[in-house]
Amino acid sequence: MEAETDFRVDRQRYPRQPMMAEVRRLSQVSNLRSAALIGFQWFIMIAAGWVAISSGHWAVYVLAAAIIASRMQCLGVLMHDGAHYLLFTNRLANDVASDMLLAFPLGLSTTLYRHDHFVHHRFTNSDEDPDVILQKSDEDFRWPKTKRGCAWLIFRSIFGLNLPQMFRATKEWSPWANLFSPLGPKLPLYSRLLLVASTVGVYTVVVSTGMLVPMIFLVMIPGFTLLNLTNRIRVTSEHMRVPADHELNSTRTVVPTWFDRFFIAPFGVSYHIEHHLFPSVPGRNLGRLHNILMHDPNFSDHAHVTKSYLGVLGELMTPADERVTPVNGSGQHRPRPAVLSQAKAETEAAI
Repeated sequence: MEAETDFRVDRQRYPRQPMMAEVRRLSQVSNLRSAALIGFQWFIMIAAGWVAISSGHWAVYVLAAAIIASRMQCLGVLMHDGAHYLLFTNRLANDVASDMLLAFPLGLSTTLYRHDHFVHHRFTNSDEDPDVILQKSDEDFRWPKTKRGCAWLIFRSIFGLNLPQMFRATKEWSPWANLFSPLGPKLPLYSRLLLVASTVGVYTVVVSTGMLVPMIFLVMIPGFTLLNLTNRIRVTSEHMRVPADHELNSTRTVVPTWFDRFFIAPFGVSYHIEHHLFPSVPGRNLGRLHNILMHDPNFSDHAHVTKSYLGVLGELMTPADERVTPVNGSGQHRPRPAVLSQAKAETEAAI
């Protein structure tokens, strides 16, 4: 991580109280809508797989694999909502559905992910932040990179050459890696039993129906390649190389294109400033919350908003002394605030 985000400075906070009425309205959890969203992603994946298997043509397989990878990204984003108890009003039903339909198919556990993710919310961008600890240990998260370095990272991600780093990063969230760990709320007994039962059931069905090889091509390979790339882009965009002198520019919001929404950031997950400010709002409502907040000068004057993930890559590759801070996601820019340079100087002097 770039040094400028490591400084402990007293960041200004955004006044939340004036927005609380809107936030409460947008924080309503809809059981029916969550069930419909989850069901629709599975419908798309099953339909895409059925079309590919029925055709038997390699080009249809490639297209179906890309579609399935995009829906797997949706499962992960919806699991994030499940980790915040934002899928279903009953918490047990929330966790069971999130595990069985979202987390387990991705090799993850909702409760294990929740444990680290809540720590991330509490200690964002600090030395106690699990995301910061991970990013400091992984060369791929060190920016800026040259165009060649960025292209090499994309190449390694799309072909799964950085899978060892990915497995190390997600080990703490893997129910299989923690199956025999001491019992506790991080991975409850019922979750372990559901994991084993569902895995045995799915494996039996896949093998008995002769679907193992198609599953490898349609699910496993896209998950280790295309999903690996799009998820890395999304995660990198959230907190890397932001000024961090104000609460609103310690995180990055990305206004996505339709392509971004389909492959990288579905269901409002790119509105990351809004999520950190008001984590009670389900992801699907964060776009509406963003539009409301942008009419508040207290928000729009300080929020680090970037247009598209292509724009994020441009920010990540720009050397620190040439960087400017985006304003309102409008494509206009302003110089970085002097307070950051002052904070950096004071910190270095203290050291």
